[in-house]
Amino acid sequence: MLRIRSTLLLSALLPPLVLIGCAAPQTRAPSLNNASMDAETRKQQELVVEDYMSNYKKLQNVSSRIVTNSTDLCGDKVAGYYGFNYWNQDGFKPAWKEITKSKYSLDEKFKILNIVEKSPADKASLKEGDVLVSINHWLVPVGKDADKQLAQKLAEQAKSLGPVELAVLRDGAEQKVSITPVKSCDFQVHLAADDVKNAYADGTNIVMYKGLMDFFKTDEEMALVLSHELAHNTMKHIEAKKKNATTGGVLGLLLDIAAATAGVNTNGDFSRMGAGIAGNAYSVEFEQEADYVGLYIMQKSGFNIDNAAGFWRRMAVNNSQAITIKSSHPTTPQRFVAIEETVKEIKGKIEKGVALSPELKK
Repeated sequence: MLRIRSTLLLSALLPPLVLIGCAAPQTRAPSLNNASMDAETRKQQELVVEDYMSNYKKLQNVSSRIVTNSTDLCGDKVAGYYGFNYWNQDGFKPAWKEITKSKYSLDEKFKILNIVEKSPADKASLKEGDVLVSINHWLVPVGKDADKQLAQKLAEQAKSLGPVELAVLRDGAEQKVSITPVKSCDFQVHLAADDVKNAYADGTNIVMYKGLMDFFKTDEEMALVLSHELAHNTMKHIEAKKKNATTGGVLGLLLDIAAATAGVNTNGDFSRMGAGIAGNAYSVEFEQEADYVGLYIMQKSGFNIDNAAGFWRRMAVNNSQAITIKSSHPTTPQRFVAIEETVKEIKGKIEKGVALSPELKK
């Protein structure tokens, strides 16, 4: 006990003792007003939210063209697409709740804060700021799980691709808006607020990070990445990886059992090792396939693919290790050359009037 107390005492004394011998600034710092700092803190938080929403709208405008023009590649994963996004007071992450609630006048009701350009919602003259009241006379709920109920109802109504009547509150008066959804790939596109240069697909969703949004110079670069991630989902790469991991885990389990029979306890090491090895099998090839199929998706969505390969040169400058090191992805030179060849393939098909479909193995 004495030794512990002595250690705690020395820990408390060390910082001031160290500071005594350290050089200090020579000028007099300005006095800071707490109220001014609080106001500036709030202003910076508001700017963060504004930047997020600006990027979110850009992302939805580009992704809408991609998911609505690639349905022939999505198999049975298709749904009706409206082209609007809504939030209520609980729709943003907790750290932003107070700011977003105040800035957008949010309460327990769902308010439309984004209308995608040229979408069914845009053509139906739905407006940002409209509050959802009912969907085909079904009253929009509030409270616990209301967001899930609303999303499910919208999805159900969109299945037939027929007109959907919304009742909304606009400037204090209720108005009726009829929207006819269009067919789209049924993969939701989300924006993560993290400042990392990354994006991923999980078989159901596509997630873009804000750090990558800041890196894009053009809509074409954004479309390239979105198309790549959509290709992961349409080609069922995530399902394939899970299946491979399961197969590897089973084979590893047989080795664990064999070792146990010989009196060796492996603690499941072979199962984990087998799952890891098999789960990562063909990772590079899956990425190459997503690049390949993604370019077809990008072209079909009306984006210019001529400069697609140049994006990977920019990524190489940002991460020079990727030029020579192949991990779960191809090297950036491999991606550049493969994309250039794919662009030639697609352009050749356009010139010949051939259907724009990726070439599958025979």
